[in-house]
Amino acid sequence: MKHSVILAAALVLAVSCTPEIFTHYLDVRKPSDSGVDLFRKSVAVVYMDGDVPADSAFNRSAASALARALEEDYFGGEEQIGLYRIPKADSLSLGMMHDLVMDTGGDVVFLLTTSLGETVLEENHVLQNARSVDSAYVCFAQMPLNTSLYLYDSMGQDAVRRFTGSAVLRPAVYNNGITPEENLKDKARTAVAGPEAETVGNRIAKRFLSNWQTESFSYYYFDNIDSEQWIGALQKVLDGNFTGAIDAWAPFLKSGSDVQKACACYNIGLSFYLLEDLDLAARWLDMADSLDDSLALSPGLRKRIEARKKETGK
Repeated sequence: MKHSVILAAALVLAVSCTPEIFTHYLDVRKPSDSGVDLFRKSVAVVYMDGDVPADSAFNRSAASALARALEEDYFGGEEQIGLYRIPKADSLSLGMMHDLVMDTGGDVVFLLTTSLGETVLEENHVLQNARSVDSAYVCFAQMPLNTSLYLYDSMGQDAVRRFTGSAVLRPAVYNNGITPEENLKDKARTAVAGPEAETVGNRIAKRFLSNWQTESFSYYYFDNIDSEQWIGALQKVLDGNFTGAIDAWAPFLKSGSDVQKACACYNIGLSFYLLEDLDLAARWLDMADSLDDSLALSPGLRKRIEARKKETGK
């Protein structure tokens, strides 16, 4: 959950025994364009060896970039995604993905394989202001690339999903002007294992990064009954401290009218929803409705909880 963006002004105070409503806005995480939601799941990225060491190096660089991009989105940049290598295999099966889940410990496993096609060299050109004889010339190579990314979510359907893509890589090959063509092709294959492979990995990752949507969330508070405590809890919400807000509302469950208790239960349920604990959110909302079945905000939160359960498969 990103930091809140406050679009409302200050709380409007009015003398009343009925609850007031305070609304604020949050950027909410939504599933990626692929429909995959990795939030609160452990993830492993596996790459397959290529036909030659240079291809294996390309696969490793691309897989590493994929893992880093997913970490930035789902884990705040912390290194939480393991990177693993397996020997090249002619075929892939559901059983293999089951084994990878067991071997890596990831709830979700990505398996990346690539195929680099025949390298075609363009004309060799003299490089102006070259710093050495070995880099006095440069030629660009064209190299077709096909990628296959297999995804298995052990917390979802027992099936393997496959995502494919293609591109033409154009690495620059620096040389002395007399290097044999086959050696230039080998150098081109080695060159793409650097930044170009990382670009491929980042491009693959985009399909699995979260989408974000700004939504409004409304809480109850009382302005003339323990108003400082109610507003203090809301300030914790605005600070993104939902756990602290829950603790601040807890004392209202022991005193006050059923309406006040119901409002506190509702606020706690909404906070658990924002913490992605959907089961607890539903339980607190049930408690709120049992105390007061006329809360206007209750039906909307219930719909949100059910919709989020469908999105996450929880």
